[in-house]
Amino acid sequence: MAIIKIKNIKSNLQTVINYGKNGDKTEHGIFVSSVNCAVPTAYEEMALTKKFFHKEDKTLGYHIIQSFNRFELPPERANQIGKQFAEEMWGDKYQVVICTHINKKNVHNHIILNSVSFVDGKKYHNGNEDIAFVKQVSDRLCLENGLRVVNTTRAEKEKEFRQKNIDYFNRRDEKMKKIITDIDEAIKSVKKYSDFKLVLKAKGYENIKDSGKYFLMKTPYFQRNVRIDRAFGEKYSVQVIKERIYYPKTNNYLVPFANYQKKYYKKVYTGPKIDTEKYKWNIFYRWYIQALFWLGILPAKVIVQEVTVQDYKARNKTKMVFEELSFINQSHSKSIEDIKKHKKEIEEKLPEIKSNRENLWRNFHKASSSEEKSGIKERIELITDEINTLYGQRNACNKIIATYNKVYAEVQKEIAEKEKFKELTSNDKKNIRNR
Repeated sequence: MAIIKIKNIKSNLQTVINYGKNGDKTEHGIFVSSVNCAVPTAYEEMALTKKFFHKEDKTLGYHIIQSFNRFELPPERANQIGKQFAEEMWGDKYQVVICTHINKKNVHNHIILNSVSFVDGKKYHNGNEDIAFVKQVSDRLCLENGLRVVNTTRAEKEKEFRQKNIDYFNRRDEKMKKIITDIDEAIKSVKKYSDFKLVLKAKGYENIKDSGKYFLMKTPYFQRNVRIDRAFGEKYSVQVIKERIYYPKTNNYLVPFANYQKKYYKKVYTGPKIDTEKYKWNIFYRWYIQALFWLGILPAKVIVQEVTVQDYKARNKTKMVFEELSFINQSHSKSIEDIKKHKKEIEEKLPEIKSNRENLWRNFHKASSSEEKSGIKERIELITDEINTLYGQRNACNKIIATYNKVYAEVQKEIAEKEKFKELTSNDKKNIRNR
């Protein structure tokens, strides 16, 4: 849960930055990051931008306070969310400093934004629609990071007012109309969704994010990312755009324009297999392989064959079974209790390893020399590999336990049916057999 407050900085920009970077409140600068400027020289770079574009008066910057719930997240993650928020909102044109304070009961970010763009010298104006976008992006990032958002009656009314500002901005703004035109033209000009994204990229659209819950992209017209489905309605969601590409409406009938179903392929090696160990010590075998090259049999071609969905799923299922059997063999498990015990050990081990990695990251930020940082980074990468391995083992345990429970339930059901059959009289058994 994050609460946003925005203040205009009319004077003393350096004082606000120094307050944000206060070492006693940021663990001696560990929880300070920046966008488009260096942390030690943030004020000097912002002042230089203003001087270069002759905009050193009026509003000097903006002070955004992003407050989180007391026990919701550690300061490292709060700073990461703050930096992600700043990069999405202002990362392409403005200089920003993100300072995470831990001196109070709740963790909170002080985000200081330079009012003048270092790209074109344009000033950032904090209008109603800009405030609405700031709060909307903050709420979305909180949800994406597993945090709650405020759901009080007052908050709901504020969201309605915020959405009205955004809707009004979308309807009246010429740039938003250009985005709609570009998307509609891209849909009409392609036969595949992947080509649709390529056309948008050719038009200047970047950072297209369509794999998750939302459809976001960076447009050529705004410094912020635009959530397409929310800005323009359900007609511009990923699913509906795919339907419009693959099944365009012709004479009020849905006509397939291309194969909407995903196709699956496998690679097939067409030549003879080479025994590398035998090739090392057997001279006659080496002559045989050389002869295959002279005759043109080698190097063999690898052809791609299309497979059905059923075959692809069956192959994946078989692969998963072999992985589970390999895990059982490696862990020397002899019963389902051993698997459950192994899973419990993994779940107890993971928090400790993650904590060690967080401590290493702290040491990484404190390190002064590049050699020390590279050494710590190598240790972090090794721990990350270990964590990924443990996650894979835990997933294997979960699959084995789920399979065991399913088989056990079926066996118990069969036993119950047999017991029920034994209790029947001889006449009832004859009637059941005659059926």
